[in-house]
Amino acid sequence: MNPRPIRCRDGFHVVSATRAGDARACVVIVPGPAASAARADAAFAEIERVHALLDHPLIPKVAARGVADGTPYIELACDAEIDGVDLTRLLHDAGWNVPPGSAAGLIASLHEAMQAAHAVTDPKRGRPVCIGRVSCADVLFSREGRWYLIGYGRDAPLEGAGQEQVDRVLEFQAPEVAAGGEPTPAGDDTALSLLALSLRHAVQGSAASCGEAPDPEGFASLVASLLAGRAPPPLSSDAAPACPPTLFLGFEVRWIATEDGVKHSLGHALSRIVTALVDRHDEAPDASLSLQELLDAGWPGERPVAEAGANRVYVALTQLRRMGLRDVIERNEHGYRLAPRAVIRFVSPRTERARSQVTRSAP
Repeated sequence: MNPRPIRCRDGFHVVSATRAGDARACVVIVPGPAASAARADAAFAEIERVHALLDHPLIPKVAARGVADGTPYIELACDAEIDGVDLTRLLHDAGWNVPPGSAAGLIASLHEAMQAAHAVTDPKRGRPVCIGRVSCADVLFSREGRWYLIGYGRDAPLEGAGQEQVDRVLEFQAPEVAAGGEPTPAGDDTALSLLALSLRHAVQGSAASCGEAPDPEGFASLVASLLAGRAPPPLSSDAAPACPPTLFLGFEVRWIATEDGVKHSLGHALSRIVTALVDRHDEAPDASLSLQELLDAGWPGERPVAEAGANRVYVALTQLRRMGLRDVIERNEHGYRLAPRAVIRFVSPRTERARSQVTRSAP
């Protein structure tokens, strides 16, 4: 089956695999080291029962359930290779921002899947089928950008020993569910809203996806490009943030700040890198600087080996993004640049002194 781990916990392991019979991709869940065969079999039976009630393209069907070499398993008919936890990490590491419409498309499609489940009454429980809790680990992605919602019946991606939920992956739930109450459709909506709020840091612009037309195809294209190692799809004018990002620079680029007003001091290398990016932005807003150009700017005259030099630049760009430049620094196939729409403002020493005096004299 050539299994590849997606999410492994002491309770259950979720893996991407290939069927031996027809070479089709699938997702298989098997017990982890802390789960007995009996407990795993009971969990898989409930997953199979609940998934059989549902009919939505984002909620995968159970293709098989059985025992192989003494180990219970359940097979889901989907070709996912990664979950939302690792996807958000990859987005962060690559420095990519999700266009608001694409983010809205993901959340809207998950909401539609939940609504389809809510329309079904569970004959065993006599109430609508609800997921109760949701996390990024419950959203699986294929290499082509398709995504799937799992977690119905039992939340295998997060379930640990003794059925406690693992706290290393954030999960979201309505207050009544957290207090031990039964899940409801309204509670599911709350959980999904909380999940969406948790992802705002990865969305282009500070307004997240409010008011944007959902663009699920755009999100699928973004995921496919990320997993294939390609440059991100261009940000359409419709998806661009309403207000351009603004970068404030102190005298001699000793510090930077964005709209939040928080100043971050810059060391020599970071100052030179920001200066190079600003100069290129002034010359040609659409142009980029390559890794080598950024290395030469940050550490002039030094000639580290290629891998070490690239790591220096990656670390520097990560530091700048953490200083608030996530929406200002962009990456494309040519390298890195400041967003063409970005507004660059220099703060003169006189202005700095005046602001400082006003702050000190304020009551």
